[in-house]
Amino acid sequence: MELATLYNLYVDDLFTYGCYLGFDGEIVKDAIHDVFVKLTMDDAQIKEITNIKFYLFKSLKNRLLDIYKKLKREVVKDNFAPFDEMPYGEMPFHITMNVEEDYIEKEEQIVIKKEIDEMLNSLTSRQREIIYLRYVHEYEYNEIAELLHISVHSCRKLVSKAILSLREKYGIAFLIFSQTGFFLSKL
Repeated sequence: MELATLYNLYVDDLFTYGCYLGFDGEIVKDAIHDVFVKLTMDDAQIKEITNIKFYLFKSLKNRLLDIYKKLKREVVKDNFAPFDEMPYGEMPFHITMNVEEDYIEKEEQIVIKKEIDEMLNSLTSRQREIIYLRYVHEYEYNEIAELLHISVHSCRKLVSKAILSLREKYGIAFLIFSQTGFFLSKL
């Protein structure tokens, strides 16, 4: 597949993921471009990649980690422990709702958005990231584990704990949102 096609196919998802990690949009754009520049330098590498989407997500996250380390200043939106004190690759993960403007004006949609935001914000940054990767991008557990530098068992456990936490805290509201697909379609 041609690089321009790959770029157009995945740039929006990559940008959203980078922003969810808490990075400024311009930094994310630069990191995405760095990933694609690296690919252009080694055309043979593309042919060896079995899952290009996963490769791009992993490369982007690694590039953002490199940028973060190099800057040695806080570039994410929340306060948290200094990077050196955090496990490798762990960063805050932010999900905001993408409800279209037409629905925002309706009171019912505003209430639902607030409830889902509250649900997601009750999770840890790591749990939000794993839920995003598993249910929005439909990555397999082994891919998420590799991306986050954790074991597959830990990955499954984090997903399970996140869902259990949501069920315990929000009961029927979470079940209704998750069964209708509304919850994950608004991530």
